[in-house]
Amino acid sequence: MNLDRHRFIRNIFSGINDIEEWRLGDAALAAAKGYPREYPADLIDDYGIIFADLVLDSATGRLACHEVNGPNAVGSDALTGDSRPRADNEARQAVRRARELGYLHADGTLKVPVATVHAHQHWKFFRTGGEFYPRVDLFAQALEGLLPGHAVSTHAATDTLGDEPVAVVMGDVPSIAAHIEIDPVTRRFTYRGRPLIFIGNPNLLSELIRTGKLRRDGGRGVDADLRVLHAWRLAGTFHDKGLQQRLLSGTGIRPLRHFSAQSTDETLALTRDMLADGPVVLKPSDTSGGTGVHVVVPEMSDDAIAGCIDTLLADCLAKYGENVEASIFPLGGFEFVRSTGYPMADGGHLWDLRFAVLFEPGRAQAFPVSLRFAPRPFDPGTFHLDRGQWISNVSGRRDTLLKSGMDDEVLRQVGMTGERMEEAMQACVRWTVKAWDHSARGGGSVYEDACEARDESFYPVEKFMA
Repeated sequence: MNLDRHRFIRNIFSGINDIEEWRLGDAALAAAKGYPREYPADLIDDYGIIFADLVLDSATGRLACHEVNGPNAVGSDALTGDSRPRADNEARQAVRRARELGYLHADGTLKVPVATVHAHQHWKFFRTGGEFYPRVDLFAQALEGLLPGHAVSTHAATDTLGDEPVAVVMGDVPSIAAHIEIDPVTRRFTYRGRPLIFIGNPNLLSELIRTGKLRRDGGRGVDADLRVLHAWRLAGTFHDKGLQQRLLSGTGIRPLRHFSAQSTDETLALTRDMLADGPVVLKPSDTSGGTGVHVVVPEMSDDAIAGCIDTLLADCLAKYGENVEASIFPLGGFEFVRSTGYPMADGGHLWDLRFAVLFEPGRAQAFPVSLRFAPRPFDPGTFHLDRGQWISNVSGRRDTLLKSGMDDEVLRQVGMTGERMEEAMQACVRWTVKAWDHSARGGGSVYEDACEARDESFYPVEKFMA
């Protein structure tokens, strides 16, 4: 697929309300500003990407983070107009995995046909197709270049695979997950019987848990070999929003007060306690697009809070289907942080600024993605009754309010000076390195590490490092 075909795809999606973050991209401006910025990351030994949603707290002026997303998120094309660096990063991981898992001969030829899967959100029609489909095509092109002599074919999740050596499959999360299995002996993933060498969306794990194909193995770990997931060590961290906040300590971003609850009754009790210090945002685990996110305020009664928790559960059931409780607990509560206001004709709007960190062994690249604005002006007396006043996520709503993360005038109005931008990028890289290190040494929930501790031959990576 060439650039003209990418443009054609994007034109199609523009007609069905695509977010079109790619239109913010400006390669010349990014180069002039020195984006992406490169930083050392010696502790990181693999590939991946994270997206951190930051604000400036209007009360203190300090950086705070709503949450960190992984490769399930989009926006990697908002810097220059395409996602080629991210696609190349993904392809290099896929080839490394094929080699390490024993699917490549010494001469670089495949021993067996393999597959990669790339999943978007649950909706059949979604608002990020203008980024998603071109990026998957760029991935397929990069993969073909790294595996010379092997035909790479792209497929929809509904397709029956042919005899091509490499199948690159794309579709919504449930359609992809329906054809994924986990080998009961090796605990490796297969797709329609083929070994998987790359999984591009960690939300597939939640769907596999919900449908009973995958089980938890203590804490937030799962009983499977996750190495084929992009940013695999961080898969549990992307879904554990409380851990994300704890890992912010010492990075330059203030951690938010939070709790984690295993039941609705516990959620109610802990919410009431936290409300003593101000409004509380309630969030389920393992969701995306702002699904199930609600806010409660101190003046609400216990019955009203309980009703909000019931609505959270109903939202998740409506989007994800039966047995959703298997993946959305624990429920989390987080202090509500009011950002500095961005002035619009109807008043000040809340915002967040998404940053990306694209990493590979020993190095990380950070860059701003986009400023996302709540669609309606903020009113401290009524915002808890109107998600449009405080939810800045755009994938789950019809309207789009986005500005480039390189727009100096907009950044100035919200207080993000050049110094604060550099501070934010360094903090995001610190978080990424710290999260990677926590998973490798302090998390205790990574299936592969536990297997290696018991049996050194489980994954003899030194064989593949020559």
